[in-house]
Amino acid sequence: MTAWLPALVVCLVSAPAFAGEIRGTVTVGGKSIGQGIAIEAHCSEQVHSTSTDKYGSYRIFLPENGTCQLQVLYQNQTPSREVISFDDSTRYDLALEKDGEQYVVRRK
Repeated sequence: MTAWLPALVVCLVSAPAFAGEIRGTVTVGGKSIGQGIAIEAHCSEQVHSTSTDKYGSYRIFLPENGTCQLQVLYQNQTPSREVISFDDSTRYDLALEKDGEQYVVRRK
């Protein structure tokens, strides 16, 4: 019985740290955006950051649920879109598209 107690405590303490996950890929012109592109989630007054891997994939763990603005910092621009964080993982595959001279973020 006492062996279960430490395992239960670890599960309960670590669960809020991974309250929500936003993950996905970013493409430009139908191809991977590549590695090292900064991605930021602006939620309430907090900013959570990550960058893409060599496949254009990203993952951000958000401690709070709700609406956030997800920004992609690309070629001196910061196109963004609204995303919603839940308790579970949410996938947002994104495509950057040109609208005139500006990039916009669309969900694939």
